[in-house]
Amino acid sequence: MAWMKKSTQNLDISVRTIIFAPIRDKDMFKTFPFMRKLFFLTMMAVAVSMQAQEKMHLRGVCPMTMDSVLVIDLAHGYLYARVPAKQGTFATSLPIEKDAVMGIGSRDYYIPFFADGDTLDVDLVKHAVKGSHLNEMTFRCDQSLDSLDQSLKGRLETLKTLAKEGDERFARQQMKDLMESRIARRIDILKPYANTMVPAAFLPDMFMEMSYEQVKPWLMDKAPYWQHPRMSVPKQYAEGLKKKQPGRKFVNLAMRDFDGTIRHLDEWCGKGNYVLVDFWASWCGPCRKEMPNVVENYVKYHGKGFEIVGVSFDQKEEQWKAAVKQMGMDWVQISDLKGWESAASEAYGVMAIPSNVLLDGEGRIVAYDLRGEKLGEKLKELYGF
Repeated sequence: MAWMKKSTQNLDISVRTIIFAPIRDKDMFKTFPFMRKLFFLTMMAVAVSMQAQEKMHLRGVCPMTMDSVLVIDLAHGYLYARVPAKQGTFATSLPIEKDAVMGIGSRDYYIPFFADGDTLDVDLVKHAVKGSHLNEMTFRCDQSLDSLDQSLKGRLETLKTLAKEGDERFARQQMKDLMESRIARRIDILKPYANTMVPAAFLPDMFMEMSYEQVKPWLMDKAPYWQHPRMSVPKQYAEGLKKKQPGRKFVNLAMRDFDGTIRHLDEWCGKGNYVLVDFWASWCGPCRKEMPNVVENYVKYHGKGFEIVGVSFDQKEEQWKAAVKQMGMDWVQISDLKGWESAASEAYGVMAIPSNVLLDGEGRIVAYDLRGEKLGEKLKELYGF
């Protein structure tokens, strides 16, 4: 199970479908093996991003079997309106927040559009759109992204089967490579639209898969899409990534340990040994799933000086302590018991857990978000065994 701050979601679905429901096949290509706080941030943006509304005229054709067409608020993740359909046609006029990113269609297929005030003609049978230049560009971009996902779907399903019935390690590595290739190709599809509003419809979903090097070219203050309200969360995500980049000096934290004593990260960090600062919580299912891997690597390398400092995003002391004991986490644990308001969230740009930063002997970041095999591979590289 994957998690969001104040929300839950299933694996293999994209941000587009997290809040609303599984909508398009292509959304199965994303995997989120950790809890995110982005839902909370997105919902906060709802309150601060309200603008003047546009009267949006929507009309078109749909399958004869449809008795209504759904209008979805993609940015905030809810059903905005249900438009009656009769004999394969529909038409409506809706007041919608200016430039809001919306979708029109069904739970199985929808077409994204911007509420720019121009009439939008939609063909849900032939998958076609006529409207403003912006919405026609948005449609073409979406079609290209969708075609990419459809071309990769068969390969992904084969690898999933192999992971269950054959060589799991090989299959998971192949899936990882496939996902990395997919995001690179999605970025290439979006590049021709960099000087338009179009990226605001797609970048928020893509940022969470992108490395900082992939994100940086899109951090353009003067680009039309950059000031769109939907970009508020990606901006915070980018700032968070920046704080975890290799070479940066660790940020000291002061939190209480199990005995109630105030402890500081600099008691362990920058003292000559490699230190993993591990961000987790007892209520986070993916954190608990990852923990045996962390324990195994601690046991293997602690004798060589490897240290771990657990920084919990818990709020309840009893649950925090019980989880540590249950999972055999034999390293120091600290927490301010503030949940997502933990000082660690701001200091290290933690927007998802489990997360971590690996520090060298001088207290500089070597790597971050080492989960699964990545952690063991990195430690093997550093320790030589």
